[in-house]
Amino acid sequence: MKFSSSFKVGLLTLIALVLLFGVVFKVKGRTFSNAERIEVQFKDVNGMRPGAGVQMMGIRVGQVEEITPVIDGENNFVKVKFVITDPDIDIPRASLFTIQQSGLIGELFLEITPPKTRTLFIPMKSKDILYQDDPVEMKLDDKYYDVGKVKNIEVISKDAVPYNFRDSIETTYAYKIDYVVDLPGLILPEFMKGYPVYNKDTKKLRISTLDDTILPYPAQNSQYTIIEPMRIADFMEWQYKAAESLTETNRKINDLLSDEVIAELQMSVNNINSLTSQSAETIAKFDKLIDASQGDLKELMTLLDRTSNDFSKLSDNLNNIIGDKEFKTKLYSTADSLDLLSKNLNKIMDNGNAEAIAADLRVITHNVNEISTYINSMTKDDNLKKDLTATINSVNKAMSDVSTTLASLNQVTPDNKTELQQIVEDTAVTTCNLRKFSEKLNKRFLLFRLMF
Repeated sequence: MKFSSSFKVGLLTLIALVLLFGVVFKVKGRTFSNAERIEVQFKDVNGMRPGAGVQMMGIRVGQVEEITPVIDGENNFVKVKFVITDPDIDIPRASLFTIQQSGLIGELFLEITPPKTRTLFIPMKSKDILYQDDPVEMKLDDKYYDVGKVKNIEVISKDAVPYNFRDSIETTYAYKIDYVVDLPGLILPEFMKGYPVYNKDTKKLRISTLDDTILPYPAQNSQYTIIEPMRIADFMEWQYKAAESLTETNRKINDLLSDEVIAELQMSVNNINSLTSQSAETIAKFDKLIDASQGDLKELMTLLDRTSNDFSKLSDNLNNIIGDKEFKTKLYSTADSLDLLSKNLNKIMDNGNAEAIAADLRVITHNVNEISTYINSMTKDDNLKKDLTATINSVNKAMSDVSTTLASLNQVTPDNKTELQQIVEDTAVTTCNLRKFSEKLNKRFLLFRLMF
């Protein structure tokens, strides 16, 4: 079968056009793959162009097709659409998307990093049992959210735990828990801590930062975590701000550490050294003083021990005396008797008859003393002395009876007012008789004075 020249020319032209369109689409970043197109949003692509490569863990797996800026008021962004040309590649949820550069002046490309597996260690306790695929939760804002799942659990010895986690393990063995965080937009610190929690029938691994800082819930609509690129200009600006802050800090330090301040600091150091030296000498002298006074101190301690023992014995004796029921009874009885005697004496002394009785007794005593004195000085008759002595004895007996009567008054209770009044009246009569007897004695004494 022969083809005409026209047919051959047309076929070559068609092939050339297909090749031309293929080269154009290749240059512009379009491919003929039937794979799904993925779209992500960046605030800034830092000069990346369509046709840039898409890499995952350093391997090229796709190509950027379109880069379109979107102006929407304050919400401006760049829409990046790319395709994965390798059909065996599946991008995990919450993978990191970053714009990287190959070398210092190389081309820019889109890097995809799957979520990394994190590890933490918890003490091995009987109830702290977790299993593979158990949820991982974390407090974001003011609520707990499921942010991942447990990938693997392994029991290891405490000695195998890394040094920076070993202080938190109190048991001999520990759980090594591998987990993955798959919440898009959540960026966690390198090191975390956690412990098991039980919600009804569900066991979860609750994680938090080492300083218990509560992170915000990520405000991101994409199922991937987008890391914005950093321009050289932004980096240099941050470095300039850091240098400016460092310059200001150095200036303040130089102001604080002036020559006068340094001189004062040196003087303070010298004074501290001198004080330290003097303190050492004082302590040495004090040690010598203690060594020299050791005997006196021991004697003083012995005396203090004896004094303490004596006080203990005195306290025991007082406790025994105070605790004696018979002693308490006698003490209360004595106090009651004294109180009753005081009341009775007050009643007698408040009575007008008691004052008269006391006056009469004083007169009687004075007369008897005068009689005795004159008899002893003026007469030498033994019989007369005997009679006078007998008379005086009678008077003394009468006074004794009066005293007995007064003593009995002390024992009378306030209820016996009638008896008390009778005794007072009898005492007044007796006193009157004694007064008459005293007057008679005075007359006889006058007769004796005239006879002798």
